[in-house]
Amino acid sequence: MNTPEPATTPALRVQDLTVRFGSTEAVRGVSFDLAAGSRTGLVGESGSGKSVTALSVMRLVQGATTTGQVRLGDVDVLALNRRRLQKIRGSRVAMIYQDPMSSLNPVHTIGAQITEAITLHSTVSRRDARDRAVELLSEVGVARAQERLDAYPHQFSGGMRQRVMIAMALAGDPKVLIADEPTTALDVTIQARIIDLLDRIVAERHTAVLLITHDLGVAAGFCDRIHVMQHGLIVESAEAEELYARPQHPYTRSLLGAVVDLQTDVTRPIPTTADIAPVRTSPIEVDERPTAAEPTEPDTGRPPAGATVPGIPQPGAPELLRVTGIRKTFELGHSEVRAVDDVSFAVRRGQTFGLVGESGSGKSTVSSCILGLTPIDAGRVEFDGTTVNGLGRTELRELRRRMQIVFQDPFAALNRRHTVRRLVAAPLAAHGIGDRRERADRAVEMLELVGLGTQYHDRLPRELSGGQCQRVAIARALVLEPEFLVLDEAVSALDVSLQAQVLNLLRELQQRLDLTYLFVSHDLGVVRYMCSEIAVMQSGAIVEQAGRDELFAEPKQEYTRALLAAVPTADPVTEKARRARSTAAVSA
Repeated sequence: MNTPEPATTPALRVQDLTVRFGSTEAVRGVSFDLAAGSRTGLVGESGSGKSVTALSVMRLVQGATTTGQVRLGDVDVLALNRRRLQKIRGSRVAMIYQDPMSSLNPVHTIGAQITEAITLHSTVSRRDARDRAVELLSEVGVARAQERLDAYPHQFSGGMRQRVMIAMALAGDPKVLIADEPTTALDVTIQARIIDLLDRIVAERHTAVLLITHDLGVAAGFCDRIHVMQHGLIVESAEAEELYARPQHPYTRSLLGAVVDLQTDVTRPIPTTADIAPVRTSPIEVDERPTAAEPTEPDTGRPPAGATVPGIPQPGAPELLRVTGIRKTFELGHSEVRAVDDVSFAVRRGQTFGLVGESGSGKSTVSSCILGLTPIDAGRVEFDGTTVNGLGRTELRELRRRMQIVFQDPFAALNRRHTVRRLVAAPLAAHGIGDRRERADRAVEMLELVGLGTQYHDRLPRELSGGQCQRVAIARALVLEPEFLVLDEAVSALDVSLQAQVLNLLRELQQRLDLTYLFVSHDLGVVRYMCSEIAVMQSGAIVEQAGRDELFAEPKQEYTRALLAAVPTADPVTEKARRARSTAAVSA
C-alpha cells in the first residue's frame, strides 16, 4: 500500500521530457508541474509538441524514444510495466481527445462505453456500473441521462459527444485530466459550456486539468498558468494575466497578435508568427521591442476613409447568387427534421457573405443546397440568372465549374494516396480540360498562387501541416477558375497563426481573382473580419441579417446577442469577468 503523498507533492510533475522519433526531437527537455486543483494551459501552433507531450504523460506515443521523468504523485510513469501502466490510465490520469467521434465506438451504445470505463477501474456489478454511468452523464450535463444511456454516438450532437468523453474520463476518478483541444470546431456557446464544465470539475473534484489548446481566448478564460510551446520547447511560462499583459518571448507576442476576435482591425492583414517573430528555439528571452502588431492609431475595427476592404462589393455590383424561400426536411427514424426553413438571401459579385449559427442550425445544409449537392424541397436557388435546382446532371456539372467549395477538414477532403500536384490537377481531368502536361502546369500555377512552392508538389497530404493541406484544398477549388466559392468552416480547425495565414490568403485571392465568397462559420470574430453582410441562422431559419457594423454594434435578436456574448477574448481579466457574468446570468 502506498504511503500518503505529502500535500506539496504535485499531482503531475514532468521533468526534462524528451521525445524522439528517429533523429527528430518532437519534445525537447520540457518541464512543468501541475498542483492538485490547478488549471494549466499548454498552447502553441500545430507541430509545436503539445499533443506529443500530453500523450507521453500517459505513455501513448508509439514508435518514439522517451527520456526524462513523468511522475503522477509518487508514481514514476516511465518506469511502469504494461500491467501497472494500464491500471493508472483512467484512475490516476485520463484524457479527453479532440474528436469524440473518432474516440467513441459507433456500434456500441453510450451506456455500454461508459460502463466499460467504470468496470475497468472498479469491481462493481453491471447494475451498479450502469447506475454510476447515469450519475456521470448527469454530472456532465446530459439531460435525461437514464434515457440517453441507450443511444448511439451518432444520435448525439458534437457538444454532447464531448460531454460523454468527459464522463468516460471521470469514470476512474483521476487526479489529473488532460484535455487535448476539447473545444476545437465546436461553436462558441457549446465551447463555453464545455469550459464551464471543466471549471466545475476542478472546483468540485479538486482535479488538476492540463488544457491543450491553440485557442488563446479559451485559455485566457480557463487557465491560471500557461506554458507556451514552440518547436518542442517551452519558450515561456507565466501566470495567465502576466503572460497576456506582458508577453516576454517574441513567439508569444506573435501568437497573441494573430488572434482574430471582435476587436480585430478588419482593414489590415492579420499578423502571423512568420510576419512578426524570428524563429527562436531558446527558452524565454526578454525582448523590450514593441510588438509588431501594435497599431499606431486607435483601432476602431472600421475602415479608414478611402480604405479598400476585401469582401465589400463595389457600389451597384450585380447579384451573383439569390436564394429564395428554400426548405429542406430530412427523415430521422419515424420523425422529420426541418434542416432549412424558408431561407432567403442574396450575394453580390465581389462580396463575402457570412452565414453563422450554432452546430445544427442549418448552415452547411444551405451550402449544400446552393451547390446542388442536396436537393431542396421548396424554393429556388439562382446563380447568375440560372435556376440551379431542377438542372440536369450535365448542366449542373457545367455550372459547378463556376461554383466550388472548401470544406472544414482538408485531410478528409483530400485523397491521401495522391500527391499535391495530382490532387490539384484532378478537377481539370474530371472536366476534360487540357492534356496531362497542361493540367500539371495549371496545377503548379495554382499551388504557387496559394504559396506552395516546388518542394511541396510531390508530397502526400500526411506530409503537410493542417494549414498547408487547406492551401491545397483552396488551390484545387480555384483550378477551374470559379467565380463563387463556398468556404464551409474552412479555418475552424486551424491554430491561430495558420488561421491568420489562410484568412489573409483568401482576402488576397478575392481581390486578385475577383472572387465572391459564401463564408460559413460559427466563429463570429472570423466572420466579422471576413464578411460585409451576415445572416444569423437558428433552427434552420435566418433570424437576423445585417451589415457587419450594424450587426456587431446593435444586434436585434436575443439569439445573436447570446452568440456575441459567448465569444472568448484573449485577455484573462476581460474573459474571466465575462464568464462570471455568464454563469451568474444562468444561475439567476
